[in-house]
Amino acid sequence: MTLTNIAIKNLLRRKGKTIFLLLTFILVVSLTVSLNTLAKTMQDELAKTLGQYGANIIITPKSEHFTLSYGGLSVPGVNYEIEHLNKDLVSQLSSAKDLRITGIAPKIIGSASGVSKHYLIIGVDFPTELKMKPWWHIQGQAPKDGQVIIGSSLARQDNLVIGSTLKLNGQSYPVAGVMQETGGSEDNGVFTTFKTSRDLTGIDAWSMIELNASQPDKTVARLSEMFPDAKVSELSQLVQGTQESVDRFSNFSLITSLLLGIIGILIVGITTSGNINDRITEIGVFRALGFRRYHILSILTREIVLISLSGGVIGYLLGELIPTLLGPVVFQKSVAFQFHPLTALAALSTSVLIGILSVLLRKRVTEIDPLEALSYI
Repeated sequence: MTLTNIAIKNLLRRKGKTIFLLLTFILVVSLTVSLNTLAKTMQDELAKTLGQYGANIIITPKSEHFTLSYGGLSVPGVNYEIEHLNKDLVSQLSSAKDLRITGIAPKIIGSASGVSKHYLIIGVDFPTELKMKPWWHIQGQAPKDGQVIIGSSLARQDNLVIGSTLKLNGQSYPVAGVMQETGGSEDNGVFTTFKTSRDLTGIDAWSMIELNASQPDKTVARLSEMFPDAKVSELSQLVQGTQESVDRFSNFSLITSLLLGIIGILIVGITTSGNINDRITEIGVFRALGFRRYHILSILTREIVLISLSGGVIGYLLGELIPTLLGPVVFQKSVAFQFHPLTALAALSTSVLIGILSVLLRKRVTEIDPLEALSYI
């Protein structure tokens, strides 16, 4: 009979204490995993929600004396000059992973001469822009190079429809689409691709960069340090309250997890210590039969490892399952069951470590003299 078989038989013989220890591990691990999973899910949900509100950070050049405006940025007429953002700025933002930026939408903004007036020209990347601004609705299609989309107010003023042509800088540009009314600067703008906007405005740099960030206040402060020659502003406070709630819940989850860990260590330690003290006679018999101290310690360790590992596995699975049940209550939407390898490894490792430490703290019992142990009979 192996030491593992002896450990299993000992656990089966003491079903009540085994179940109590098992439930302790399950409870501590499942609650800890559930709280941290809910906190992570809330953070991920907040990051996705940011996209529904559009950009919450805007980077613009520091300039003055302009006559047209788009999104808070003043745009010069033909008689003025304007500083622009470096073309490499977008790649720098994309590579800065610590900023937690979830969307980047650069723009080229300038003006072009029409037949009787100047037009506001906005060059954008339409797939990125439409993803960041889901309220944009275009009748027609996204423009190709050499084509434009016009705002609803401009279409009414100039009697333009899809298929019409707009005269800009002496050249005709087909109208590929008309943007539905937004109530903003878009209603009076002419939208086109980056290439066409460069040709029309002569601008070969970024005029404005809109960003989505999961922590806009911290990101603004960091970007202001990184780019002192640019003006970095936070546009929206729509999710500030939600962000604060998520942060508070994350802190609560961390503190609760630590408290549960401490409580679990105390309960497991006290229970294991009591179990070992109750088995002094059994240990004495083992010693009298020729078992060495490391044999006894190995049996006790195997017992607690079996319990803690089983409790850790069951607790982790329950911990990931509970958020799927609480999702409709917390988020008013379903939360899919997900397996997180790092979380599982951390939960199982911590569970087993707590069990082993509780045995090692009572290591002295294995050194008891066999005759002294047998005297308890």
